[in-house]
Amino acid sequence: MHTIGSAKNKFDLTAFQLIGDQYDGVFFVYDLDDRKFIYLNEAFEPVWKRRVDEVMEHPASLLDSIHPEDRDHVVKNYEKLQAERLKLRMQFRVVWPYTTDRWIRLKVYPLAQNGQTSWVAGMAEDDSSRMKNIFNMQKINARKDSMLEILSHDLRGPIGIVQGLAAAIEEDLPKSDVSQSQRHLQIIQQICQRNIDLIRDLVHQEFLESSEVELSRERLDLVWEINKVIAQYRNAQESLSKVFELTSSQEQVYCKIDSMKFMQVINNLISNAIKFTPDGGIIRIHVEKKRSEVLITVRDNGIGIPEKHHPYLFDKFTEARRPGLKGEESVGLGRSIIKNIVEMHKGKIWFKSEVNKGSSFFIQLPI
Repeated sequence: MHTIGSAKNKFDLTAFQLIGDQYDGVFFVYDLDDRKFIYLNEAFEPVWKRRVDEVMEHPASLLDSIHPEDRDHVVKNYEKLQAERLKLRMQFRVVWPYTTDRWIRLKVYPLAQNGQTSWVAGMAEDDSSRMKNIFNMQKINARKDSMLEILSHDLRGPIGIVQGLAAAIEEDLPKSDVSQSQRHLQIIQQICQRNIDLIRDLVHQEFLESSEVELSRERLDLVWEINKVIAQYRNAQESLSKVFELTSSQEQVYCKIDSMKFMQVINNLISNAIKFTPDGGIIRIHVEKKRSEVLITVRDNGIGIPEKHHPYLFDKFTEARRPGLKGEESVGLGRSIIKNIVEMHKGKIWFKSEVNKGSSFFIQLPI
């Protein structure tokens, strides 16, 4: 039997060795007091590209393998584990020589004995394939959401114009003459209205359905995620007749989010800014990293929100709903949903607005 510790407090490693020797991923037992590994299985070497005996002798050298952008995150979690000695889960990247970085998913569990926790057991797996799939889905989803919003503006506007022209031509025709031309004009107006309704319902239903799915949060770079969304709007900048700007306090700002849902929040705020900002207006997004939180600001220089609507803006079917500057309809559900998604991320959302001076929406998220 392989035991460690004093005669009074012995700890049996046999069961852990049996598990670790059969486990495909990395399995370890770590002594928090002595800050060293007691057991580390051989699966560690292909995942980390480091030798087991080297790490057993110099455990602090593991930090050199962590991606520079993730080291602070790992150190903070290690300090938290030392202080609280509770269950821990986290993701980070390790740097492989001569190849791409690898994502690691780590789970650590306290091993309490006699009311004290001096050791922890942990499992680490190469999570790169899953993260690659998530990033690909995020790209597709961000492109889909922003393109839906852009197409709704690009298509709804021209279709509305065709509908209006058909109505104007019909009005100019003699009232007493029920001609084939009048019937054709009425058909054109009906087709236009059906397509406007279809575009509105498509965007609205997509937003509703995806907002109801359970969160799946990952530690991601918010600047990179938001920039993917902004890129789609910049590509359509000329047709939307707006300028889009993204700034940040740091090149990378990491936060745990469900990218697919949270980027819908960003898309919705940008979409509303487009609706209520005149042609030539500017929509600015800023990401600010603070000590324990991230602040995202979406600001426009549009027509603003009347003060009487402020108390009801985030209500379902709010009386604050109103058509956009180009007649875009609203069912009043959008801001209620984005508030719910932000709160599911343990965040807060609020706004400041003044008529004819624009609106600023603020989202605060914990790091």
